[in-house]
Amino acid sequence: MIDFFSYPRLELARELSEKFGERAFRSTQLFQWVYKHSVTDLSAMTDLSQQFREKSTSIIEFPKAAIVDRQISSDGTRKYLVGLDKGAQVETVMIKQPNRMTLCVSSQIGCGMACTFCRTGTMGFIRNLSASEIIRQVMLVIEDAKNFGDMFSNIVFMGMGEPLHNLSSVLDAIKILTDPQGLNISPRKITVSTSGLVPAIEKFGAATTANLAVSLNATTDEVRTEIMPVNKSFPLAVLLETLRRYPLGRRKKITIEYVMLHTLNDTKADLERLPKLLRGISAKVNLIPYNDNTGLGYQSPPREWVFEWQKSLHQRGVDVTTRWSKGQDISAACGQLATSAKKQPLNRVATHKALQIITEAVTPN
Repeated sequence: MIDFFSYPRLELARELSEKFGERAFRSTQLFQWVYKHSVTDLSAMTDLSQQFREKSTSIIEFPKAAIVDRQISSDGTRKYLVGLDKGAQVETVMIKQPNRMTLCVSSQIGCGMACTFCRTGTMGFIRNLSASEIIRQVMLVIEDAKNFGDMFSNIVFMGMGEPLHNLSSVLDAIKILTDPQGLNISPRKITVSTSGLVPAIEKFGAATTANLAVSLNATTDEVRTEIMPVNKSFPLAVLLETLRRYPLGRRKKITIEYVMLHTLNDTKADLERLPKLLRGISAKVNLIPYNDNTGLGYQSPPREWVFEWQKSLHQRGVDVTTRWSKGQDISAACGQLATSAKKQPLNRVATHKALQIITEAVTPN
């Protein structure tokens, strides 16, 4: 059986042609019915021949994602516990912002990067999601949004997992999301965040024009290695030089995410170093005050100190904004996502092994 949601349109055409002798335009017809009209019942796809419809029922499947739970924050943010294949569950968030809604999708179950300020990292790495499981999160929210009379305008791969550790599935999902015959979402409206897997960043830049966000979170290797073990493999100098070479379209910038952990990475010295580190990089900085209720032992900076950082960086010529957390009361904010059944203390031995495997997987031979 062909899992429809796993295939970009051209790959689906190839699969239908090679295995079942169908012509390429069938994939375009299917994309339009499913992604433009939300129809997955083959018998209702009236411009397909009856013969093809009858045959397709035994060769194409349209698996469903399920809403296991939905929580609504006092600020309007919605968090979904999504049921996927073989009992798997991930969290997907519809973030309420002043002038728009942003959909935050997961790319893995758990995460092997073990950033010490992130609740997802306490789960460890369980498995990658397929492109189908990523797309089905999106389709589920599109359908459910009808109940609220809203819709997202942007998608961010900032949910559970390290997207560039699951690069193949993420790229396939982006192809489906941006296909003019499908959901037709502009690559400018899609952002993929990474903790800094350098070889995968290079592959990502060569493969798509979707936006890149990099979780920096420190201005010294000592602090970054302490809070982000990936820095042992790809230290600041290597990461930043990769970003200087990163291919960017006209007027595009890399988002530098900076989670502010009070007294650890938000000192006056850090404030002085950050603009210097970013020289030569077309970047915009997104300050993210740490969520105290993530419960991992760090403190959020005072609001006035966040404002001082934003003001000072702006005066130094840095394009900077602050991302104030949404959905904190339902544990939907940055760093809080983790399916409750899997929350557990961080196993640092297992984490070290996982990081070795990830590093070897993304590093060319």
